[in-house]
Amino acid sequence: MSEEIVRKKLIFKGEVQFVGFRFQSKYIADTLGLTGYVENLPDGDVLMEVQGQPGVIQEMILRLHQKRPIRIDSIEEEDMPVKKREKGFRYMW
Repeated sequence: MSEEIVRKKLIFKGEVQFVGFRFQSKYIADTLGLTGYVENLPDGDVLMEVQGQPGVIQEMILRLHQKRPIRIDSIEEEDMPVKKREKGFRYMW
């Protein structure tokens, strides 16, 4: 039985800009088959919307925690409506 597909809005706080966070996010999302996007925010945080099975999204977050020099101090999480025809994971500028 497969898990349902969900979409999460995540705001990562910590040492998350200028440390390869967006590059690592895209690489991990592509590897795990997740869709969505990631972008830097003006206040130094990083915004991500990610869509997939909840367990796979958690795996992505776990992998990001393990990447150095990325340091995630906290994550704000919000449920979002699923986007039906989204393809891939991308950077936003």
